[in-house]
Amino acid sequence: MKIKRMTALLLSGTLAAAAVLSGCGSKEVDPEAVVATLNGKEIKLGLANFMAQYQAVTYDAYYSSYMGGASMWSQDYSGDGTTMEDMVKEQVMDSIKTDYLLEEHMADYGVEITDDELSAMKEAAAKFMEDNKQPAIERMTATEEIVTEMLRLNTIQQKMHEAIIAEVDTEVSDEEAAQRTFSYYNVTLPENTAETESLDATEEVGTESSEEQEAELKSYAEQVAADAAEDFDGVADAYGLTVSTYSYGTDEESFDANVIAEADELKEGQVSGVIETESGQYYVIRLDKEFDEEATENKKQEIISNRQSDHYTEVCEGYEEAAEWELNEKVWETVTFIGNQYTIASDDTESLTDVESAAETEAATESVQ
Repeated sequence: MKIKRMTALLLSGTLAAAAVLSGCGSKEVDPEAVVATLNGKEIKLGLANFMAQYQAVTYDAYYSSYMGGASMWSQDYSGDGTTMEDMVKEQVMDSIKTDYLLEEHMADYGVEITDDELSAMKEAAAKFMEDNKQPAIERMTATEEIVTEMLRLNTIQQKMHEAIIAEVDTEVSDEEAAQRTFSYYNVTLPENTAETESLDATEEVGTESSEEQEAELKSYAEQVAADAAEDFDGVADAYGLTVSTYSYGTDEESFDANVIAEADELKEGQVSGVIETESGQYYVIRLDKEFDEEATENKKQEIISNRQSDHYTEVCEGYEEAAEWELNEKVWETVTFIGNQYTIASDDTESLTDVESAAETEAATESVQ
């Protein structure tokens, strides 16, 4: 089961069952301990731990196969001293804070949770408790009330997100989003000519050899460009080059500036000469469209999406700046994923019996159909 599917289930008010298969954290979690306070509201560790463990299930199911399994939680993948466990826990606590702040402002946007929605959440929570065995329930500090609360917060976040981004202006002009599209190939020497003989020589000779290779590449690129003027696509096949396409607008910052400057000078259908980049690479391009309607429409959607994301972030940050928030680090430290093993049973996995047998553990679950 993929993370996106689980997120969708959560936001729709249902819940995919998850399991802690084996192992217990080295620290005892007190579900009644206050882990944080927000504008005077006490947030219990039971809820925070459940949300953290549930999030860990999604990470474990999605990343563990290529991030070292259970050991991934103690790894510092960012290189700044923050472990994977630290990162996930920080994300969870930030989500809890944001969700409760959004709840405080639901009336501002006319957002509410209906009785039917709440009833569906309670049913999903009961199903979750039924599908998980006691070791998993205890490790996750799960109760029907806690599971329901997580679903309620997720639903509030979704509804508030939709209401907040609805304030954004979705009108984008063709001029603002206009995209030009060109085809290109990055010219490289064929492998047989790019190889160099091993030399027992001085550094000066090595430098000369490098200069000779650069001169050879430039000459080769010029020949490719000359032929490309006659048959751009055919030359790519003849020289074994890969043709790619790229669309850009007035805000372009990603592609090499020399290439973009040349593209700006071309008319539709024209082929450039050889273009040398600042890094010493060589390109040949053909301007395919001076105004690419499809690429422009995609750019409009990107602009709208960025506006929405920026506005939502701005609103949430405004709520946070005005909030009184205190995290009890000592209490939060008792939550850990290290020592746990997770699984999510689904329609396309092994049977429940097989999973239990293979893992030699007592806790397993079934997923919501």
